[in-house]
Amino acid sequence: MQIGIVAKKIGLTPDAIRFYERNALLPRPPRTQGGFRQYGENDLETLAFVRRVQGLGFKLSEIRGLLNLRGSRLQPCAPVRRRLEAKLADVRRKLADLQKLEHELRLALQSCNRELRKHPGHCPILRETNSSQPENAK
Repeated sequence: MQIGIVAKKIGLTPDAIRFYERNALLPRPPRTQGGFRQYGENDLETLAFVRRVQGLGFKLSEIRGLLNLRGSRLQPCAPVRRRLEAKLADVRRKLADLQKLEHELRLALQSCNRELRKHPGHCPILRETNSSQPENAK
């Protein structure tokens, strides 16, 4: 199959497939005498796998490791489980950070709303100084 057909079947662009090849997530396919890439069913399976784990938030380097495990005849589940647990912990940390940011933004907005009721045009956020900034940055 040529790259355009593979791209349509998997739901990727030809550029994305070439990107995966350049980043060693997909082996370089053989070429026809005319220079066209020729893909097989294994390539389709690999691309579908890459899309699936990328959708789970894995980075390219992490996907490369998963592909190595996938290529192993043993296909051990324990290392994959550890990677999934680490990814889940990372997502939970990011969620906690986002919740903290949401709280800080909500407080800043409340401060703005209170100030605007008293003095329209005076923004408390613009007047606040951050004590952690260097003196020359103020």
